[in-house]
Amino acid sequence: MSDDLDVLRAQIDYIDARLISLLGRRFKLTRRVGLLKANSGLASLDASREQAQDERYAELAATADIDANMVRQVFDDVRATVRHEHEMVDGRAQ
Repeated sequence: MSDDLDVLRAQIDYIDARLISLLGRRFKLTRRVGLLKANSGLASLDASREQAQDERYAELAATADIDANMVRQVFDDVRATVRHEHEMVDGRAQ
C-alpha cells in the first residue's frame, strides 16, 4: 500500500508543479492585460467576460468530472488576486 501511496503522491506533486507553472504564466498574461487596460482607461472588472469564463469553466469541469463550484471558487480567488494587481498597476490600491 505504501508504494501505491507514494506513486499517487508523486503524481500529485508533478501535477501541482505543472499547475504552479501554468498559474505563473497566467498571472504574467493577466498583468499585461492589466497594464493595457490601465493605459487605455478601461475598468479592471469585466463582468461579461467573467460570466463567459464561468460557463466555459463549468463545461471543462464537467468534462474532467470535477465539481464546477470548486472550480469557480479557485478562479474567484485567482480573479481577486488579478483584480488587486490591476488596481495596483493603475494606482487605485493604497
